[in-house]
Parts: sequence; structure tokens; C-alpha cells
Amino acid sequence: MLIPLQCYRCGTHYEYLGMSPHPARCTACGSSCVPPAGTLTVVNSVHWESANGLSKVWVHATDERDRPFEFEVAAHGTRGKLTAIKVDGTSVDPQLDETFEQLPPAVAAEIERRGVEDVEAAKIENSKR
Repeated sequence: MLIPLQCYRCGTHYEYLGMSPHPARCTACGSSCVPPAGTLTVVNSVHWESANGLSKVWVHATDERDRPFEFEVAAHGTRGKLTAIKVDGTSVDPQLDETFEQLPPAVAAEIERRGVEDVEAAKIENSKR
């Protein structure tokens, strides 16, 4: 199976050919700051809500190579927006990679369980100015 990947640290685009999960290391710089290897499993989550309905949900998950991922969603009522991602402790812009256009299923389910049903994930803009 051919899997397209991107390193969030150095920006290298590369492909992995082999059985899933991929090795979780950039072939150029060796960083572990690459997309999830296999599926994500939710480890825990934290939900904070203010009196006026504003809230945040943090979901902590690991991939099949035991790398930690953290997703942060800011919400008002049941609507939210993906505002931050950490991969193996490194902050990543959610708009860097098309794989974050939709939240991984386990993460989306946990956020919904916390009362945020409609999450706007990253949107990759291809417009040139």
C-alpha cells in the first residue's frame, strides 16, 4: 500500500510503500513529527466550559507506534473549530496537511461525546494571491 506523507518539521513530502502502519519517522530529517501511523486510539480527554457557553475540548490519543497526538477544539455550544494539534509534543498547524481536513474517527467521536457535534476541521486553501 502506497501512503503519501509529509513531515511537519522540515516540510518534506514522501511516500511509504509497505504494510501499515508506516515507521512514523521522516525519511529526510528523522523527525517523528509526521501523520499518524495507523489508527489513533483515544487515551483521555479534558473538557472545559465557561458560564457563557464557550468551551474547549482537548483529546489525547496515540497512534499504532505509540506516538502522542493532542487535538484542541474551541467551541460555542455544539459547534466547534479545530484550533491546535500537537504531534509527539510538537505544535503543528492543522492546515499543513490534507489529512487534517477531517478529524480521525476516534477523535471526532470523543469530541462529540463531550457535546461538540459540529467541528470545523482544517481547510486547505489553494488560492494564490
